[in-house]
Amino acid sequence: MWFAGGLLLAVGAAIAVFVSLQGATQATQQAPTPVPGVQVLVAARDIPVHTVIAAADVTVRELPPDVAPSDALKDPADAIGKLTTAAIAQGEAVLARRLIVPDYVGPNAAFVMDPKQVIVAFAASDLLSSLEIVRPGDYVDILLTYDFAKSGIDVTTGINTFTALSDVRIAAVIRGPAGENGQPGPVRAYLLALDPQDALTIKHFRDLGAAVDLALRSPAATHEPFTVVPVSGDYLLQRYQIRTRAKSTP
Repeated sequence: MWFAGGLLLAVGAAIAVFVSLQGATQATQQAPTPVPGVQVLVAARDIPVHTVIAAADVTVRELPPDVAPSDALKDPADAIGKLTTAAIAQGEAVLARRLIVPDYVGPNAAFVMDPKQVIVAFAASDLLSSLEIVRPGDYVDILLTYDFAKSGIDVTTGINTFTALSDVRIAAVIRGPAGENGQPGPVRAYLLALDPQDALTIKHFRDLGAAVDLALRSPAATHEPFTVVPVSGDYLLQRYQIRTRAKSTP
């Protein structure tokens, strides 16, 4: 009997230990493994559109991996000094696609332009444009040849060639469909940021048929207008010292 009782106690203890170990194993398997968070950059306050981000505008916060956007920035240095192209709410992740450098050139140039200017499309129909050497970020002068008699003015100046606008920045180059083998399409137009009055003036000249050409400035040139005078028939006669004589009266 003593032997039987001891055997039963041993079996019971073994069963208890087995059940305890089994429960611990199941508990360990069922417990979720903690997933480390992701450090991302978020807005420290509401940031309006067209705002240059300062250090006080952003902060780093840990977010769950399934919540953090894939293109969220992580380093404040990647955002400070850039311009927002959309409003960012406080606590919202700062995304790379919503920021742009202040000196950006390209199709989204409207975001970095002076609010007092307008973007106009300038047809790439002159000879310089056909050579495809003008790039976004270049500066050009707009040259016009125009007969002022077309404006209904009682003048005898005839045809004049002059610099209509100086130091105009090419904000973007718009191309047509790509060619074969992925070659860039032909240049169709330039986007220019102009003073509204200058934009109207250029449109008036073009609507009346003025001949328009672009003159590309050197990257080392100053942003001051060049000292030039309009070219007319009288200017040519004086410059080249061409002698004239009055027409004979029949």
